[in-house]
Amino acid sequence: MLKSLLIKASLLTLAFMPALSQAHTWMTIRIATTEYAPYTSSEMEHEGYMNHIISEAFLETGVEVEFVSLSWDEALEGALSGKFDAVSYGNYVREREDEFWHSEPITSENLVFYANKASGPRMWSALSDMKDFKMGITEDYLYNNELAAYIKEGKNVVEAKTDVDNFNALIDGDIDVFPIDELTGWYLLERDFNDAERDEISAIEPILSTVTTHLLVPNGRDNRLVLELFNKGLQELKRDGSLDKFKRLLREGYYQDPKKPVDFDRR
Repeated sequence: MLKSLLIKASLLTLAFMPALSQAHTWMTIRIATTEYAPYTSSEMEHEGYMNHIISEAFLETGVEVEFVSLSWDEALEGALSGKFDAVSYGNYVREREDEFWHSEPITSENLVFYANKASGPRMWSALSDMKDFKMGITEDYLYNNELAAYIKEGKNVVEAKTDVDNFNALIDGDIDVFPIDELTGWYLLERDFNDAERDEISAIEPILSTVTTHLLVPNGRDNRLVLELFNKGLQELKRDGSLDKFKRLLREGYYQDPKKPVDFDRR
């Protein structure tokens, strides 16, 4: 981790730091990341859409990033123990602020419910509408505050290890409804399931929530520079239109596993 003297000196000059090219990097940091396609994945170009943004934002301030792919729990624990400088990435969750700073928002994404067409709801307006349906959730995930409170009650909620496991359960009718990021849900269904399986389920309206995504930096004086550098670089990517370019690449299918290509024209 960075030494406090370096941080004090660097924060004083950060506001005046010009954008730097990769040839002029002055520091390397390690970021723990997870497999959450198409946003983050070691199998994709630039380690996925979100990691591409993160690495380019740091590069704007002369910082090179080394990503290490881990499980979600391992990523959080590794960052908190000092093995990593940050975690890529997390939705904004208020309860996490005791341990992590959230960076400036990177993107906004929609969370939706997928439902089994035969056994699940066709639409919903309040979480109380879900009380008669079995809901699948994914192990170790933090959901928005309203859904987290519903899950905590533990009524008719079952946990699976992965999102793919939950989709298998939903298709088989073992659960009735499953909350997931809208794009990730579509991507996994296109990548890992056939037409007949996909036809068993559908996303239902309205969306569950719109969430902001963030780089997660462990709280502490020694990590403040990492947060400030990233936020500064992210502002530059917004200013010069790079974020719009990356979003366009995402929609065109640039970020995907070459071994399991997905036709993004189907979206």
